[in-house]
Amino acid sequence: MRKNVPVVPSKLGPKSAARAQPALVVVPTVSKATTNASTANHTIWDRPGYLVRRLHQIHVAMFSARVADGQVTPVQFGLLSILMSRPGIDQATLGAELGLDPAHVAEILRRLEDRSLLTRVVDPLNRRRKLCLATPDGKKFVQRYQKDMQLSQQQLLSPLNSADRQVFMGLLGKLVEGNNESGRTSLRPGGEALKARRRRAGEA
Repeated sequence: MRKNVPVVPSKLGPKSAARAQPALVVVPTVSKATTNASTANHTIWDRPGYLVRRLHQIHVAMFSARVADGQVTPVQFGLLSILMSRPGIDQATLGAELGLDPAHVAEILRRLEDRSLLTRVVDPLNRRRKLCLATPDGKKFVQRYQKDMQLSQQQLLSPLNSADRQVFMGLLGKLVEGNNESGRTSLRPGGEALKARRRRAGEA
């Protein structure tokens, strides 16, 4: 136990005593708790890139659960869908319509070709080009799962009401078109997808 120490009167004057016993100065420090509190409002949930990536993950999961028991990816199905509406386009144009680099397109085509869902033929007007065609099996595949694909898109947008869905899709289109040239690859300038979006925007 600490013993009581008698107070010894100081012989110093008031000013000297003040200098001998300086006032305590408290310097504020930044603790981990303070740092966490200051960054609480700035998380990855505030980053559009993270949210877009997470939404893509959710979309792929929904698509795989509904379409062909996960035997086809959204990109593969999209490629076959393009061939349904634009049969015989060349490999480079097909990649541009999807915004994919040539190597990626070639790999997707090879996989679908191995499953007899599409075929590639030499362009008679330019033998250096290959034209892509959905096979009868490929056409049946798209037709069979078209409704399931649409349901997966509806499921993705189901948390939004009708008005919000229109706004969301419009903003998505603006972001894709406005940043189109910043990606590793870009959609073909004047491509069907961008033309259709501009037509819809003009009608609105």
